[in-house]
This record gives sequence, C-alpha cells and structure tokens, in this order.
Amino acid sequence: MYYPDQRYASPLTVVRRECLLPEEAVGTVRVTEGKRVDVRDVVANGVIMNRHIILDAMSFFGLRRPQDLTPLLHVEPGELVEDRALLAGKNPQRGRRLFAPMRGLVAKIEQGRIIIHEMPQVIDLEAGVRGRVVEVRSGRGVVIEAVGAQIQGVWGNNRRTIATLRVEPEEGLESIVEDALNLKYKGVIVVTMRPLTAAALQIMEGRGLVGLIGPSMDASLRERALNVNGVIFLTEGFGSARMSRAIFNLLSQFDGQQVTIDAFSPTRWETRYPEIIVNITPRGDERPAQPNPMLSLRPNLNVRVTRDPYAGQTGRVVDLPAAPVLLENGLRVLCAQVELVAGGMVNVPLANLEVLGR
Repeated sequence: MYYPDQRYASPLTVVRRECLLPEEAVGTVRVTEGKRVDVRDVVANGVIMNRHIILDAMSFFGLRRPQDLTPLLHVEPGELVEDRALLAGKNPQRGRRLFAPMRGLVAKIEQGRIIIHEMPQVIDLEAGVRGRVVEVRSGRGVVIEAVGAQIQGVWGNNRRTIATLRVEPEEGLESIVEDALNLKYKGVIVVTMRPLTAAALQIMEGRGLVGLIGPSMDASLRERALNVNGVIFLTEGFGSARMSRAIFNLLSQFDGQQVTIDAFSPTRWETRYPEIIVNITPRGDERPAQPNPMLSLRPNLNVRVTRDPYAGQTGRVVDLPAAPVLLENGLRVLCAQVELVAGGMVNVPLANLEVLGR
C-alpha cells in the first residue's frame, strides 16, 4: 500500500485553514471557539517587536572627537524620521551625508553614534475565509473550518491577499491596458496558462494588478518575485511547464469572484502548500466530505505527474502492477499505469505521483 503526496484541487470541499500570526509576533486572539467569521474579519492582532540600529556617525565622517558631530546633525533625540531621511552631513544637498536606513525614532545621540529605534510592525490578521472557528491557539491565531473550493500550488512568494480573480485576455497579459475606461483588471489577480516572465512581472506592477497565478517561472526570477509588490502563485513550479487544463478550467469557474490567496513559500521543514480558497455556499443541506490525508493510491484516482518526462500532466490510475517495471533508464521500480488526459497509457514510478483533486 502506497500513500502519495496530496495536492488539493477541488471545486467543493471542507477546508481547515490555519490563520496564524508570524512566530516572532506578540499577539492577541480576538475571537472565541465556535464563532462564525467572514473573510475580512480580524481574528488576531499582533506586533513584531522592533529593533535598535546603531550608526557609527563618527567613523562614517572620519571624525576625531564625538563633539565634532554636533554641527553636522540634522536631527535630534526624540525626532521621528522616515526611511532615507537625512541624519547628518555638512551640506544637505551634496557631499558625504548619512541617511536613515529605515523609519524610526532617534532614541539617542551619544559618543559619536546615532541610535534609531525602529517603528514596530502592527499586524491585523484577517480570517481570509468565511467559516467557523474550530480551534484557538493562544497568542498566535485560530483554525477556521469553511466550505469552498481549494486549489493548492507548488510555490509562492510569501505574500497573502484577498481580491477578485480574473482570467487573462485571449491576447495575453500584454493586452492589458491601464486607462480610465478599462478598469476590469485594476486591483485583481490574473490567471495565465503561460509561464511567467520578467515582462509579466513588470506588467503586474505597471498595470495595477495585485497578483499573478501562473503555471511556472524560470528559477532566475525567484529573487525578483520575492520582492515584487504583489502575489505570485505557481501551480506547477519552476521551469517552463504550462498550466494543466484541469487546474485552469477549475480556476476559470471563479472568474469575477473574490478569492483568498496564501502564496506560502514552502521550505524543507514545512508540509503545507500555497493555496487558493474560494468560499462557496452549498446547496440546501449539502456538505462535502472532508479530505482524507491517509488516502492510499488505488485505481481510478486522479493524479498528477511530478517529474519528467510527463511532469505537470494529469491522468487517471488504471492499474497498480504488483511487480516492479523496467523503465527506459534501466531502473526497475514499482509503478502505476496512468491514462493521461493528453492521451496515452504510461508507466509512472509511484514516487513521481501525487493525488490531485480530492
């Protein structure tokens, strides 16, 4: 019996979502167990503790005595300064000048040093989904149970947002024009079947999009994607893979609807995936079954191939041969016979499969 990885892509399921403050935050939970919450409800407040930055101004200007710094100062203790504000310099317009490395409060100026107290980061944690609080974690947040669609991806740029979903125009992202008469794509998340490029990231920032959902992206763009002002969500991973038709069709069902994206960036110590959640009201007393995390691989399951030569393709398990199969690379391993959506029957190593769409 083999238990493959699972990556959900379901139009209707029960979602249990952890809504937690960062580990370094000091927080307070604002809701109680059993309370119903909406997407924008604040469930916890937190503060990430600030730090002190010590700037050796005396060394920066090459001064011999601490008192020589006084005529160069443009700030005084207790003054609030913005990021890149001028702290000291003989001429405010040119020459050697010392600027603030971040927004903060000038705590002290002594012994030729300027000490800046960084302003704390305040976090108002929104629920992100419409559902019921089933667990409260003191000081950190809550676990919310909701009903809706859930699509999990492979990589995200560690950002989170709630916005309207739109499918890209038939002519592609390049055809999105920013003007007063065409606001359809202003402030939305756009889905594209094509791999993301540097031009796509530029369009996102230049056209007022708040996020992009794409299949893949060249690994060289990773650092840029981590620093863009918006959400990047990859359904397939790094490389040049196109989005599977099954995932694109599922996302297309929610064109024009509000979605929550948690573009989590997985690490080797984490087991969760980046995900998209869409709240859906079931018909009547209809209630979908909860996902089964202990699902074993068996015939008729929908699966996704995770490695070449069929990476990204989806299909259905037809058979699970008991004996190892000899592959073209000379290895003899346990495989599943998979009927691909694109056509054809192939043998895929069990380790190269994940359950999709449960």
